Amino acid sequence: MIRFFSAVVLAAVLSGCLSTPPPHPRALECNELCALHISRGDLVAAEDQCDLGIQFSPQYADLWVNKGIIAYNRGQNDKAKEMFIKALRLNQDQAQAYNNLGIIYLNEQAYGKAHDNFQRALRVNPDYLEARFNLAMTFKAMQDFDKAKKELRTLLTVNPNLSSGYAQLGQIAIDEGEYENAVEALTRATQLEPSFAAAWLALGNAYMELGKPCDGKDSFSTCIEVEENNPSCRNNIIVAEKKCKLQDKALDDVKARAEGAKTPESEYSAALAAKDKGLVNDEERAYKRCLKYDPKFALCHFGMFEIFKNRSDEKNATTACKNFLKYANESDFASQIAVCKQYVRD
Repeated sequence: MIRFFSAVVLAAVLSGCLSTPPPHPRALECNELCALHISRGDLVAAEDQCDLGIQFSPQYADLWVNKGIIAYNRGQNDKAKEMFIKALRLNQDQAQAYNNLGIIYLNEQAYGKAHDNFQRALRVNPDYLEARFNLAMTFKAMQDFDKAKKELRTLLTVNPNLSSGYAQLGQIAIDEGEYENAVEALTRATQLEPSFAAAWLALGNAYMELGKPCDGKDSFSTCIEVEENNPSCRNNIIVAEKKCKLQDKALDDVKARAEGAKTPESEYSAALAAKDKGLVNDEERAYKRCLKYDPKFALCHFGMFEIFKNRSDEKNATTACKNFLKYANESDFASQIAVCKQYVRD
């Protein structure tokens, strides 16, 4: 499975808890301007405002949090951690400092430290939704899916319109092999946010796992509509389209077979059904009928190869492999072609 979705985002502090002594009015003004410049991506102007604010109130924790965010956005993680820790020494109730520290530790895969910091942020403010989401992502990274789901459900209780919460529940359901639950959660995510490309991708993957390639194709198609250059959706839709066509063809073959029609495709389907039941003789007869109708039907040659190989009939297995290689399209049967080439070489 392709894993997907950004788990964490650093947010600038626009206001915060007052420390002792209270911040100078000019420090408050500088802090707001610093946060504004961070939101605009102008880190130089943001740093100038924060540094000026610190001259007025060096003990104002929020300014140090913003300094940490500036460092983080520059890729200076160690410096960012220093700034957040300094902010917490000045104000132990600075929830965003805990959350932002947790983000860095989560990115570093230091899950224990990330967990502790997100928990501390939530002790300061249980309604801190970003910290709760990040805690859920930490549990998910630790493969503790039950705790991750609990935090996500709590999050959705507070904000039932949070598409990323449903998307993550859907991804966890995929990881646990609960594909019906995944489809339900991811459908909800895409309803809430129709432009959520990663959710459409995951929904397509869930449909593919359920054996519904046509629904998967539709999901991947929507993903491409909202994010034209999404490489995963573009790759997956090719596979989904092929499987959808095969599925539609298989349904046509079943119908034709029920009506007494004999085609190589219907005989191939019959061979696969016999194979699933362990009826090797019926499987072989179906392959032979398939090749009688169409001697160039590559997959029936490959089926005969597998039967001969299991019987240790090397001569006939080699012949079947060569026939398969003669008629197979490499773009459609890459894995089978690799198997046959290796067998013939050996």
